[in-house]
Amino acid sequence: MIRLHDEDGTARLARALARHLPAGAVVLLSGPMGAGKTTLVRHLARALGFRGRVTSPTYTLMHTYPTPAGTLLHVDVYRLSQPQALWDLGLEDQLEDARLTLIEWGKPDDFAADVLVELLPEGEARSVQLTALRPELEPALERVARGFEAG
Repeated sequence: MIRLHDEDGTARLARALARHLPAGAVVLLSGPMGAGKTTLVRHLARALGFRGRVTSPTYTLMHTYPTPAGTLLHVDVYRLSQPQALWDLGLEDQLEDARLTLIEWGKPDDFAADVLVELLPEGEARSVQLTALRPELEPALERVARGFEAG
């Protein structure tokens, strides 16, 4: 479990994730409203070199952000009763080209994801649980946690 005390901690975690997640990784972001999912996405976009504005795709469902490392795909399934409807909107094509895909409110049963990031508010702080949904990514997530703890 990683504890984030402030937004600088979130930025540090994002940099560690950007360094250690493989190209094409699909990450599910879980946590209650206001847990910091979009904030983490914003910092991941920055860590990959995007300098524009990052916003929640709650109503548009998908945003893409071009980065020097490749496209960051940001998806929000909060409003969808059937997340599979995203396939009709071209999600499969977007996934193929993305350096990193981040899916807010995604569930492992609905997506072939690589990592689950659970954010839990604790007052002004956040706890973060990283779970490898593919066993071969466990060492990468261990490196993220170690790198985060080391600063």
